[in-house]
Amino acid sequence: MPFTDLPADRRFFADLLSGLVLNPQRLGRVWFAGAPKMLPAGALCLDMPRLEVVLRGEYGNRLDEGQRHMTQGEMLFIPPRAANLPEFTRPAMVLSMVFAPAWTGMAFYDSRGGGTPAPLRKIDVPHQQRGEGEAMLTALTLLSRSPQDQAIIQPLALSFLHLCRKSLLTQDDATPSRPQFLYQSICNWIQDNYARPLTREDAAAFFNITPNHLSRLFSQQGTMGFVDYLRWVRMAKARMILQKYQLSIGDVALRCGYPDGDYFSRLFRRQFGLTPGEYRARFQ
Repeated sequence: MPFTDLPADRRFFADLLSGLVLNPQRLGRVWFAGAPKMLPAGALCLDMPRLEVVLRGEYGNRLDEGQRHMTQGEMLFIPPRAANLPEFTRPAMVLSMVFAPAWTGMAFYDSRGGGTPAPLRKIDVPHQQRGEGEAMLTALTLLSRSPQDQAIIQPLALSFLHLCRKSLLTQDDATPSRPQFLYQSICNWIQDNYARPLTREDAAAFFNITPNHLSRLFSQQGTMGFVDYLRWVRMAKARMILQKYQLSIGDVALRCGYPDGDYFSRLFRRQFGLTPGEYRARFQ
């Protein structure tokens, strides 16, 4: 959909996100807010994940000394129940986003006039409750425990910004097209069947389409391919199991669709910089 066909607020935020995703070389480090034991006055803490992007100038999180001077292109991811205390000591423009189960809230702040600003523009954008966005948010939340892995974190954050931009280009009252509906149905089916030994051919056969058609759907409607999406879903489930249950690594692998525990461990380490055992130890 051309930007000129969008309502004014959608067009404004779509322009902001386009400036980010079309110039990825300008994006910098992704910082992660923590969860302090005591919340000082003015701190923000929600049960939903949030993302703040410095568009211009310098912006800070007063709760973390290392995050008090974030500059253009840097991002602050605030996992659920983590907190931040916005600091505008110098002029800055910031895009702030909060991710609820059925909508994304976006706000634009400009402190060039001095003081702590109120949002100049705001919008709530409905989105699908399930799909790759949920998997990306889960991955970013868990990567907050290994923030040094920027080679993994930054491409994931860029993909997520692409997805946010795409949500703005879909009109609220528009009936999903057949490709959109089919793509979302496949994503939901993967989340229901991830423990099985799935292949692209299996999914295509279930939905009565060709494997090449399925690949085109993921290319055109999503931001990652079928294999990558399946892996993200499985890894999200693996992390949940490792946090809650004392199963062997082989059993965890089997419950997530990997019959080879060693292969599962290699994938897990490649994606998160920790072995499954090291990850589990952080929750004990």
